[in-house]
Amino acid sequence: MNDLILKTYAAGTSGLGNIRHFFKDDERGVTAVEYAIVLAGVAAVVAVIFGQDGTVQTMLEGIFSSVESKVNASMTSTTP
Repeated sequence: MNDLILKTYAAGTSGLGNIRHFFKDDERGVTAVEYAIVLAGVAAVVAVIFGQDGTVQTMLEGIFSSVESKVNASMTSTTP
């Protein structure tokens, strides 16, 4: 019984060494993680810029308010 346990342990640990070596040299996952980090950063910037009370929203509200007041002023000042 002990011999079987030792053989199983030896086979398992030698196999893990090969698996560790395979994953240690594989860098494909690193690129995916880097892209995920960049995507999270871009999403955070977009959320800040276009979020509620963000810079772009404030700018657009100012532009639309200005256009609205000019259109309303031009409609009330003309006499038919």
